[in-house]
Amino acid sequence: MTNVKWRFGILAAIIVALFGLYPQFALWHERGANWNGTFASNDLDEPAYAAYLQALIDGRPRKNDPYSGRDETIENPQPESIFSIQFITPYTAAIPARLLGLNASQMFIALSAIASFLTALALFWLLVLITKDNSFAAVGTLIIMFGGALASGNGAINEFFGRGAAYPFLPFLRRYIPAVAFPFFFALFGCVWLALKSQTKSTKYIAAISAGLCFGFLVFSYFYLWTTAAAFLFVLTLLWIVLRPENWKSDLRYLLLIDAVAFLFLLPYAYLLSQRAESTDAIQLLVLTHTPDLLRFTAIVCCISIIFLALAIWLGLTKVKEASTIFLLAFSIVPFIVFNQQIITGRSLQPFHYEFYVVNYITALAVVLTSFLFLKRIQSPRICAAILLIGGLTAVGWGYIEVKLTTRLLISWNVARDEAMPVTKRLAEFAKENEANGKTTVTLNFEYIQADNQPVTSPQAVLWARHQHVFAGVSWEENKERFYQMLYYGGRDAVWLRQDFRNGDIEAYMALFGWDRFNATLSVNARPLTVGEVEQEVRRYDNYYKNFSFEQASRPTLSFAVVPNNLNLDLSNLERWYELGAGENFGAYTLYKLQLKPINR
Repeated sequence: MTNVKWRFGILAAIIVALFGLYPQFALWHERGANWNGTFASNDLDEPAYAAYLQALIDGRPRKNDPYSGRDETIENPQPESIFSIQFITPYTAAIPARLLGLNASQMFIALSAIASFLTALALFWLLVLITKDNSFAAVGTLIIMFGGALASGNGAINEFFGRGAAYPFLPFLRRYIPAVAFPFFFALFGCVWLALKSQTKSTKYIAAISAGLCFGFLVFSYFYLWTTAAAFLFVLTLLWIVLRPENWKSDLRYLLLIDAVAFLFLLPYAYLLSQRAESTDAIQLLVLTHTPDLLRFTAIVCCISIIFLALAIWLGLTKVKEASTIFLLAFSIVPFIVFNQQIITGRSLQPFHYEFYVVNYITALAVVLTSFLFLKRIQSPRICAAILLIGGLTAVGWGYIEVKLTTRLLISWNVARDEAMPVTKRLAEFAKENEANGKTTVTLNFEYIQADNQPVTSPQAVLWARHQHVFAGVSWEENKERFYQMLYYGGRDAVWLRQDFRNGDIEAYMALFGWDRFNATLSVNARPLTVGEVEQEVRRYDNYYKNFSFEQASRPTLSFAVVPNNLNLDLSNLERWYELGAGENFGAYTLYKLQLKPINR
């Protein structure tokens, strides 16, 4: 068995964990004594995940909607959402959070360190198993963890070459997915290796079952992780049969055992998927297509890796039937499978998620393992040590550049989120006064950032927020009407909306047309918006605005209004239907209690 020197892995994991906390350190430094408790977000989607996590911490059911407040009850069953189906990771965070008395913001801060540390440690273990070199595994861990964005042609490299903003931050660390599940992703590969290479049958069986359990964790965690793992298992099984390494027949039974255990988890998953909301496929941009996708950057890099692997075999650096070679080849083929499965299945689901969050790390892993084939040929220990030292320092240096530039992109957004915390905490206090009605009380929020982040701290429902439509509580049409209502209450008429579109307001485009209509990378069948479509939407809103009635004003009935002090809003429409209480000022916001006027019936 390989002698794993954990001190090497722990050192690498600590470095990765510290870098994972960099955005939080930056926010603390920026806010100083004024910090209100907000977690530093690494990704624009994290508030929705944090809101769902907080709902679970508060004891709400698995099928909850923190934005609309429409949770499942016996009287009102709810369909499945992507959050309720991918439930293992939030419960993995929610249960210890409840035991320790932590809220979602505090848990997200902890996850930055914990997920980084465990992911790096699992990756180190995998690399040691395959290479049997602890020093190389530690350096390789740093290269892969800090080179994930680079492997997909994203991150800081975008800014260097003038291709756009430095985004995303260390992609594996988006919380809570894929961050919480990523250690199990690398652990699965390690368990597969042990199932095939261990010398004892008991270890092989334990490893095989453990690999299957890791797969099960991924299935109910993140679609793009488990499908990538499934692609790897499929390719590895096929290569094992075709290339026939030593003892391939006896080892195949363990590989098939892994596949069988993994398949069992797909049965309940398929059932949950069959119960999804009707709007899920459209909202998640599921596209029917058979078009191949061969030119992804990660696929090109893996193609180069395969060429160098062939060169290594030709030079005698490795043998085609060695397990390490087969694993490397399987890793290198995975991108071609996940980006082109639609050729057979006819379905494509936002494939950029593979490139951003999963396959890029498989690509980096393939590159690192390929480089090891050539590095181990060097006879001089000094030269090897020097190369590893340079590689490690370069990885850390690049990691610093990545976290610094990507953090800088979102720092003002995170500051705005923290500035909104006082008014949100006040809403949470109101909710405690009447916990039974807290989550069904609806607030009117005019500021997009505050609205999207409010459910992370306070249980009240919001009239409209960026991520509201991804939950199952609100249909797409209702989501659009709620956006109309928000504009109406702020005195923003059709003329304003037309100009807002011309100014390129992505919130308006997302709310009224969907995410894919303004961002072509989200769907393989993206359809750019036309001037005619935009004008038609403006006319539709104009009709809604001019015919607004008591029925619209009372559906839903509002209880609070959160008004930004720096926005020029005309609240006369709101005052027509609601009595506004005395406003409470909380820095950048004023909070009003609302009472619907019955005289307008």
